[in-house]
Formats: sequence, structure tokens, C-alpha cells
Amino acid sequence: MILSQRNGIIVRVMKESDYPIVKTFLRDYFHYDEPMGMGLKEQIHLQNEEEVDRQYLAVITQGLSLVALDDNNGGLLVGIAVAETMDRSEMAKQHKEADEMEPNALGRSRKLIAKMEREAKIFERFGVSSYMNLLAISVHTSMRKRGLLVILSRSLFELGRLRGLPLFIGSGTNYYSTQAAIKEGCESIHSLAYADYKDDHGRPIYNPPAPHTHIRVLAAKL
Repeated sequence: MILSQRNGIIVRVMKESDYPIVKTFLRDYFHYDEPMGMGLKEQIHLQNEEEVDRQYLAVITQGLSLVALDDNNGGLLVGIAVAETMDRSEMAKQHKEADEMEPNALGRSRKLIAKMEREAKIFERFGVSSYMNLLAISVHTSMRKRGLLVILSRSLFELGRLRGLPLFIGSGTNYYSTQAAIKEGCESIHSLAYADYKDDHGRPIYNPPAPHTHIRVLAAKL
């Protein structure tokens, strides 16, 4: 299904067969470009690799994820958005898994996301039984600050509406993607300064450069 097609950029629903190039894209333009991965010495893209592959493929089969392809450049993958349906039982399962993960880079990031979701009280706040949950969104460096994040956001919202989901939720870890989401109608319902998220010794776990100062839970009614 094509959600957007303009100026040679095609945004369509992600397929399982896309995963090999999506996995490489996540490594090159997401994991180490996100505030929780900036300057990271651990190879987060290799941590729990088989399990992470299985999880991503299971999410892709839900049909809520997107790829953006540059038809002017041989169909080059220039953007991705990975999203899933979230309900109470799936959230409880994911939070339990996060709590039990080893304290590596992947485990630390999953624990912070779980903490933010718990504190935001999403189901209680919005009175929904399920919603569209964004796991990752990123664009190729050549396409940044050119409006592709906005196109991906709009396409996600449209897809969520088509699938009958009443609500969109995303973790705004990155200042720029957060601003793009807010411009498209998202609101910040919970936030935490990275400087205030500390380890047992009182040291900040994450210290990304400005303007990436906060992680936020973003919401938009669909």
C-alpha cells in the first residue's frame, strides 16, 4: 500500500522482505544517531541480535510500519517508521522483558522507555484498549531537514486511522523528530530530562548533546 508519492519519494507499507535493508538502515541512521546511542562504545545493533530480529519481523507483519524510497536514486531507502499495535497485555509483557534484560545499551534503553510508558499512564489517560505505538523513525542523512519526517508522520497517522486505531503514541527521544511530531499535532504528555535519569551512583546514564535534552511521550488522537 502506497501512503504518499511526491517528488520521487514513495512511502509505502513495509514488507517482511524489506527487513534486511531496514536492519542495515537502523544500524547506519538510527541506533547511533539517537540521543541514547550517541557516542556509544557498545555495538547496540549486535546485542540480543537474533531476538531483536524476531521482534522486528513480528512487528512488520502487523502492517503498521513504513519505508520511504527515493525513486530518483534507484529506489534507495531514505526513511523508515516501525510501529506496532499496543494493548495492556503486550505492554505488560514488554515491560517485564525490559526489567529482566541485562544492563547493556539495549537493556538500558528498553528500561527507560518502559519507565516513561508506566509514568505516562497511557491507557488510563486516554481510555483506549489499544493504540499505534511507534518504535523507531529515522531518515537518511541526505534527506534530513527536508520534510521527510513530516511525510512519514502524516503517513503513519493515515495508516493508523485506516486500521481503526484511535491513538498514536511515540517516544520522543530526539529533539528534531519530536518537533516534527508536534508540528503534526502530537502533544507531549510526559517528559524527563536526560540529566535527571541517573544510575545507582547518581551519575546521568545519558548525556546527549543539545538540543537533545529530554525524552518525551508523545500522543495524538487519530
